[in-house]
Amino acid sequence: MRSSEHDDGGDSGRSTGRRQARWRFTTPAVLLLLHAGPAHGYDLLARLPGVFPRAAEPPDPGTFYRLLRTIEADGALESSWDTTQGGPARRVYALTDAGREQLEWWSLQIEREIEALQRFQAAYRAAAKQERPADSSAT
Repeated sequence: MRSSEHDDGGDSGRSTGRRQARWRFTTPAVLLLLHAGPAHGYDLLARLPGVFPRAAEPPDPGTFYRLLRTIEADGALESSWDTTQGGPARRVYALTDAGREQLEWWSLQIEREIEALQRFQAAYRAAAKQERPADSSAT
């Protein structure tokens, strides 16, 4: 498994930090955003909360740009310099064929996570229902 498949800019699964856990799926979010078309890093960072709206704050910019470089090194995206606008050149990121494959893999993994969480919730509800004392006012 490539490093960007582990994800994220901070959470390797060992962390108990709430902020990091919220962004466990940063890599697939970036791939999903780039599926719509090329974008600048700052634009991607600003749009992350739209993909995962429950998260309070996106990752810090330094961590995020390191993640972009890692995903690029893995071959899932490519970048080039945009010099068409006034001001300093900005790096534009685009999804590669390998990135599309990774996005499909992530989609399947997330679907499996959802199914597992639903099974957990069903088991929890069943256990909680058995745990409740009988209603004493019914007699």
